[in-house]
Amino acid sequence: MKIDRYFYSSSAAVFVLLTFWGFHSFYLYGKGAGGRTIAPEMVVLDSIHGAAMSAWVLLFLVQAALISVGNRRLHMKLGWAVLAIAPILALSSILTAVHSLRPTPDFVFFAMPYPRFLLVMFAEIALYTAFVAAGVIARKRPAIHRSMMLLASLSILAGSTARIPTLYPVFSHAGWPGLFGPVFALGAVLLVIRSLVTRKLDRPFAVGYTAMVAAYILASNLAFTQAWNSVANAMLKR
Repeated sequence: MKIDRYFYSSSAAVFVLLTFWGFHSFYLYGKGAGGRTIAPEMVVLDSIHGAAMSAWVLLFLVQAALISVGNRRLHMKLGWAVLAIAPILALSSILTAVHSLRPTPDFVFFAMPYPRFLLVMFAEIALYTAFVAAGVIARKRPAIHRSMMLLASLSILAGSTARIPTLYPVFSHAGWPGLFGPVFALGAVLLVIRSLVTRKLDRPFAVGYTAMVAAYILASNLAFTQAWNSVANAMLKR
């Protein structure tokens, strides 16, 4: 169904737009959020992370577009690039999360002390990795494959939406749910649109979306336990 194919390419285009919008200071001026100067020791790591993030969303857009025009053969060949991009993105996300905190360990982010919030970030990376792995494993089962790749791309959008000036004032006062509020809302909208387009519930997408929301809620609660506090302090050598 062509209209179904266009759903994914349109979703991918939205993801690219949100990524550029959120990180435009970095793309255009080499600056961090709000135009702040990136610490010299973080420039290389942030550049690698930014390149991997950009490569992922652009690859998702190209892959969706290839399916839209019926070029499945090139889509399958190009898809193996995932095995190079995904590990770099996951590893750089972990390193960026930990090393960016060390100069300002008492930083509060979306009403959570950043050491506590590290667990939520790790949950985000784990979800992304799990969705990518499921998508690769199910590459010969299109219904599952495309939903997992869509969820993988959706799961890493919070970093972009948190930096969009028009969204931050709306969600920033809600605590940690505010960070993922735009992502949850976008995911719900996409699920509804896809259900209307196909006239049936996309079960892989629905199950994955539910798991994503549940994982963030669980991580946010575990982040305030003494056990995680000990782990975070050990990582940050406090």
